[in-house]
Amino acid sequence: MKALFLDIDGVLNSDAYDRVRDWNILSNIDETRLPLLKKIIDQTGAEIVLTSSWRNHWDNDPSKRDESGVYIQTLFEKYGLNIFGKTEDFGQVTLRGQEIKAWIAAHNVGAFAILDDYAFGWEDLTQYVVKTNPRFGHGLEEQHVKKVVELLNK
Repeated sequence: MKALFLDIDGVLNSDAYDRVRDWNILSNIDETRLPLLKKIIDQTGAEIVLTSSWRNHWDNDPSKRDESGVYIQTLFEKYGLNIFGKTEDFGQVTLRGQEIKAWIAAHNVGAFAILDDYAFGWEDLTQYVVKTNPRFGHGLEEQHVKKVVELLNK
């Protein structure tokens, strides 16, 4: 299987989005980023694996999702996106690479890519990381789509 390890904050939103979004409703995800994510999935056949802290709100079992987990699921479904699973939460962002390695070891993963805005702590996974820039960009952009597709279709 191909796996796309997906962070949400900084990938599916940005500082620019935060300036225009409606803060009175659950609107953390910039929907203009989801067609780009769909493009990755359509061109690679990869499965989405959440690595974001948002994974603590989502579960494969719908009865274990809180309001934020339902929000993520509903929005992804609106764009024809399926969340396959999530990594275990080891408790610190700097351990995200270890969480991904553990998930890979437990599943039959061939090609994979990591889509994240965090730059540090990847060690031997660095070559698989496509880093977004939510400060000066819009999170996920066309240039990132191209890099992720190349990694997954090697």
